[in-house]
Amino acid sequence: MTTAARVCLAVVIVLTAGLFIASTARAQQSQPPPILIRDIHVEGNRRVQDAVILGRVKSTVGSAFNPSLLSEDIRSIFSLGFFDDVQLRVEDFEGGVKIVFAVSERPFVRDVDFVGNKAEDRDALQDKIDVKLGSVYNPVDVQRAVEKLRDFYEDEGYFEVQITPTVEKFADSDVKLIFNIVEGRQMTIEAIQFRGNKGLRDDQLKEAMETKERQYFIMRGKVQRQRLELDIDRLIGLYNDNGYIQARVESHDVAVDRERARVTITVVVVEGPQFRVGDVKMTGVTLLPEREVDRQIRLKTGDVFSVSRVRDSVAGILNLYSTIGRASADINPRRDQSPTDNIIHMTFEVTEGPEVYVERININGNVRSEDKILRRELPLHEGELYTLQKRDRARQRLVNLGYFETVNVDTQPGSDKTRIIVNIVVVERATGLFSIGGGYSSVDSLVGTIDLAQRNFLGRGW
Repeated sequence: MTTAARVCLAVVIVLTAGLFIASTARAQQSQPPPILIRDIHVEGNRRVQDAVILGRVKSTVGSAFNPSLLSEDIRSIFSLGFFDDVQLRVEDFEGGVKIVFAVSERPFVRDVDFVGNKAEDRDALQDKIDVKLGSVYNPVDVQRAVEKLRDFYEDEGYFEVQITPTVEKFADSDVKLIFNIVEGRQMTIEAIQFRGNKGLRDDQLKEAMETKERQYFIMRGKVQRQRLELDIDRLIGLYNDNGYIQARVESHDVAVDRERARVTITVVVVEGPQFRVGDVKMTGVTLLPEREVDRQIRLKTGDVFSVSRVRDSVAGILNLYSTIGRASADINPRRDQSPTDNIIHMTFEVTEGPEVYVERININGNVRSEDKILRRELPLHEGELYTLQKRDRARQRLVNLGYFETVNVDTQPGSDKTRIIVNIVVVERATGLFSIGGGYSSVDSLVGTIDLAQRNFLGRGW
């Protein structure tokens, strides 16, 4: 390249760079400066302090005005549960803007009263509800309190109890909550009748229910709506475990005899045909002997089909795979109904999955006992292969310490199929002992003893 050509090229490069710098400067000059937040203020709050509200706000003084972040701030303030409404107002202020969160506080409960209660005293009713003096008034909490009071009365036999809440406002917007109660008479169950049942006897169905008939002075027989609804599910479960997989409860009726204070419950069922077990097969088993897996299956050809036995079979197979570190194994119990007869063929499809390792061990509930004292007792450590034996041994060793009322160990999936999280929840018990005694002997005259013991001193297992 000649000298003249090199000079021309250099001039072009300089001119191009100059034009780029000039265009960048013009673009920067054309962009307006950001709007800054100069002040954040709260108004409308009477009891809730500013610091509590602003503690939920992520926007800060001096930062750029960001509408999306302010929307999150409104949601965070509202989630405190103290306000019926939260509004945002933006005002010009000192070359920037002032953010004002205008809140409307919910009233507080200044008094709670019960009217019409005769069988139960005020203190007993107050203990049954979560609405307390000084709490924030929330209609949802009031409705939940009504349901708890109704359950309490029904459990005592007052099946027709009526509870109506009313609210009286004070001058400062606080409220008095009144539960108006019409107790009615205490009812007992005279009889539980079944219609449509042929495959199962009345006594079998009654045995499955928690609702029981009156039996002289031994069992009063109380009607409770929630318990009765659960009993319907129990009846269907009983039918499913006896081969009636199409069974349903068509209706249930509660007839009240107010003169005698007696109740008759009538349950109408549709049973459908009874099914039996046909062929029982397994697929996908490669890591364990098939006969060992087959021993976990609770169903055999010719048995009456049972949903709970299917569940138990799946649980048994999963536990068996957990003993070899395959806690991620998946069992699909496929049911194939025969089109010509009431036979169900079962196929347990096994997906063995990879080996599973402990990703994390969480210990909760230990108030006094130090974490490290409990972890040193565990035969299960983070990063190790997870097995069912190690999990059960970990629970037993914590129980053997004698520090806890209960020890529960469960698991949850980890970050992927090869990881598992172990959760240990304990409830501590008192581990201290103090006793004092005295006596008299002819040699030492009066004798006194004091015994002080602590099995878990300072929570360190000393």
